[in-house]
Amino acid sequence: MKHEQFDEAASRAIDIIPASCGEVTVGCSDVAGIVTAVIQSSEKLRGEHSALRGTVEALEADQAKVSEASDEARLLSERAIERLGQGTDLIQSSLDQITGLLGLVDTLTQHVTGFAAAMEQVRRCSQDIDQIAETTNILALNATIEAMRAGDAGRTFAVVADEVKSLAGDTRRATEEIARTIDTLGGEAERVIEQIESGAEASKEAKNSVFQIEQTIDGVAELVEEVDKQNDEIARATGTISNHVHKVQSVLESFDAAALENEGKLDKAHRRIEALELTASEMFDGVVKAGLSPSDSAMVQQAQEISQEIAGRAEKAIETGELTLEALFDQDYREVEGSNPPRFRTALSDWADSQWRPVLDRVVGEGGAVIMCAQADMNGFLPTHITDRSRMPTGDLKHDTKYCRNGRILLGAIDQKAKQSTDPYMMAVYRQEGDGKQYEVVRNVYIPLTISGRRWGDFELAYRL
Repeated sequence: MKHEQFDEAASRAIDIIPASCGEVTVGCSDVAGIVTAVIQSSEKLRGEHSALRGTVEALEADQAKVSEASDEARLLSERAIERLGQGTDLIQSSLDQITGLLGLVDTLTQHVTGFAAAMEQVRRCSQDIDQIAETTNILALNATIEAMRAGDAGRTFAVVADEVKSLAGDTRRATEEIARTIDTLGGEAERVIEQIESGAEASKEAKNSVFQIEQTIDGVAELVEEVDKQNDEIARATGTISNHVHKVQSVLESFDAAALENEGKLDKAHRRIEALELTASEMFDGVVKAGLSPSDSAMVQQAQEISQEIAGRAEKAIETGELTLEALFDQDYREVEGSNPPRFRTALSDWADSQWRPVLDRVVGEGGAVIMCAQADMNGFLPTHITDRSRMPTGDLKHDTKYCRNGRILLGAIDQKAKQSTDPYMMAVYRQEGDGKQYEVVRNVYIPLTISGRRWGDFELAYRL
């Protein structure tokens, strides 16, 4: 009774070993996946960091250009202020001269107006003289008549009257000449006055323009001085930004060094975890090969039988000429256009779909402990798969990863070790890929697939007890 109890306890312990190895493998795979994700994230972050460094360097270059432009702008504004000062002096001198001329125009207007008034006064005086001459002429005529009445006694008086009359005539002629001259001068004076009045109006407008020019010059000077002040502010801000850019570059350099160091550590940890995962599979492989797990040994026997059927079908096809060795061992993997994940086809693909796929469908369809089975060449290429995992791609990565596995090349660390092994079989416990995010833990048997005396690859049987 005690012996039976011991055998039962030993059996349970042996059964626990593969499960424990599986848990270790899964734990290692989880950690390896996390580490891989962290490494990828770090690499992506470093890529973004490199881009950021490039941006900062470009910013620094732009900042240098801004600083250079700011310095040049300051020089230009200083020159502008200097030239504006010189120009202002010249313009102000010209404006002063113009103002003086306008003052002369005003004075001339006043003088011409006074001249016109004097001419009018002369005209009135000339009229008065003409009136006096007319009166004198009448008096002389009367005096002549009276002298003639007096006879010889009035002859002398008649001579005087004639002279007075002659003088009155000369006076009238003179006054007429003066009147004509005054009329001519008056007409000229009126035209001059009109022109001077127009000039006076223009001088008023000119004064207004001069005033506006002075205000504009003052405004331009103020604007240039304001630009100069703004350039000073830009120069100070540019210096501050440049200091911040240098600080950011220093931080980025420190981050880059730390990221590289962390990636090195993570890569080392990833390699150790993968080694531990392989060790767990080696433990499971040793337990089964030692005959300590009859249930797993039974699955090995089933996998060997299916492997023989797979190899037998290929050898028979070669004998009948349905398949050539060149097509069987074709490694010209032609990528299926637009496939994601990438899928490939070779000269073996069509034959494998028609002859190997039915065997795979039958085995998986029988159910039981078997979950999946497939065959991969020495490079991990799957020429075909079960029908359920050979669906038409939809473009959805999650769907295509899980259901479009025919033509995939899958060669992980465990797969590589199986390809290098010369044992009749090799055991492993690993995470079977699902949709790229979800997975399931399976036990796997690798059976070397030899066809026509040449190692083609491996037949794999995944199961769960």
